[in-house]
Amino acid sequence: MTIAKGCPSLQEWNLAICHEVKIAGWESIASHCHNLKTLHVNRCRNLCDRGLQALRTGCKRLSILYVTRSSQISGVALEIFKLARGNVEIKEEEIMCICPHGAFRF
Repeated sequence: MTIAKGCPSLQEWNLAICHEVKIAGWESIASHCHNLKTLHVNRCRNLCDRGLQALRTGCKRLSILYVTRSSQISGVALEIFKLARGNVEIKEEEIMCICPHGAFRF
């Protein structure tokens, strides 16, 4: 993934609802985005156990991960992520927009 290679200083990246990122993309993010602290991957259809594993092992400074449970991500993979990276706050709810009467949540 070219963006990951070209933006090693990136600290927050919102890839929510991005369906074009596949295994090679998740691995590229894990390999090149060493300063990433917050990552939004909720509703990404192609995030799977292997992609989650790459993020777990590669994004060492990650502190917040927005992720949505899906058929592609097993409960076991998510639990392994939580055990291995206890310092990462897993948020399964995403605020999509803030409006005058409150936040619109999914």
